[in-house]
Amino acid sequence: MWAGVLAAAALGLALWLVPTVVGESSRSSPSARSAQSTEAASLPSLPATARMPDEQLRATIVDLGDLVQGDPDAAGPETDEVLDNLRQVEVLGGGEQRSAAVVAHDAVGAAVADGGLAAAVGQQVQEVLAGVARPERLIDLVQTVGADPPAIGPAGPGLHDPLIALDHQVPADQTADRAAALLEDVRNAAEQGELSKAFADAALPTLQELADPGPHRALQDLLADAEQDPGAIGPASEEVLTSLRAIAELPVWPQGNEVAALLDLVRQDGQVTPTFREAVIPVLVPLAR
Repeated sequence: MWAGVLAAAALGLALWLVPTVVGESSRSSPSARSAQSTEAASLPSLPATARMPDEQLRATIVDLGDLVQGDPDAAGPETDEVLDNLRQVEVLGGGEQRSAAVVAHDAVGAAVADGGLAAAVGQQVQEVLAGVARPERLIDLVQTVGADPPAIGPAGPGLHDPLIALDHQVPADQTADRAAALLEDVRNAAEQGELSKAFADAALPTLQELADPGPHRALQDLLADAEQDPGAIGPASEEVLTSLRAIAELPVWPQGNEVAALLDLVRQDGQVTPTFREAVIPVLVPLAR
């Protein structure tokens, strides 16, 4: 008899535990599903037509907005803030836009680290912001720092004057050495946490190009050859020689402008010989910086 009573008691306990366990499992599943959903969230690939940084930014804003509208929690609780930052970057221009892109890039990284934004979404957004922050010329980098020096890190204010000097004052034969020194300063500051990593990633390629003495040496060799045989240049030989001499001396900003003007000239029919055109264009293009 006691065996029957014990069996019944065990059966009753089992029946009582089943709904309890199921209920607990059911109650915990929404948050689990939410976490899994956030981890799996991502944005569509950028359209092939979005080639420029501003086009990619616009496409990213639209895609992230669609994701939030479909499920506000899909990419994490900080998605709305990230979206607002992207919209603020979009309405700016020039150095202010690139500076804001650096700040937004860092904010996205912090949101991912804190679990407030899906990692895949954060990576996609950061790639787009990196493109917005990337300078085409040294003057773009100068303007990025000048827009808000402290925004790129504690070392930001100390970079502004050296960058301006490199762009507008340092003669061509000293550009590589000064750029190499600045390159080292930026690397060290970034490693020590004194500069935003996003800014360093944007600045280093430009400074690396300027630190390469090769383009200036190639220009000197071309100029020496042209001086020895001006007739090989073509009808515009006097104008070309004057421009080449200036390019060999000017700082980065005016040098780049002179390079652009000379490229326009040598690409015109009848101004220089085909042989000289083939020789001069590869030398000039790396100096448009």
